[in-house]
Amino acid sequence: MKGNIKIKDILMLQAVFFIYSINSIVAKLASEQEQFSFMFIMFYGLELVILGIYALLWQQIIKKFELSVAYANKAVTLIWGMIWGALLFKEQITPSKTAGILLVIVGIVILNGKKEEA
Repeated sequence: MKGNIKIKDILMLQAVFFIYSINSIVAKLASEQEQFSFMFIMFYGLELVILGIYALLWQQIIKKFELSVAYANKAVTLIWGMIWGALLFKEQITPSKTAGILLVIVGIVILNGKKEEA
């Protein structure tokens, strides 16, 4: 990792991915609208604003973390996506979805663990 990473930095990294996960909600809401309607354009514009905020914050995050570490943490958006789907869109959280997310997260932990050993 670059420099001295503090809890504040880790929380900021997770907050950036939380913001990114909100983009998925807005995209799904846009997809439910009639194409080129006012609501479609509003949601699409909001999506662009969220992605712009995410991009600016991401630039600040990669100053503090190695890119491979920061990017590997992006898997947390899978968890947020499953939570948003269940809470807002009444989607099912199935054992296979949960197992898939856990598998991805374990893979990332292993990948980053081996990197630090080397």
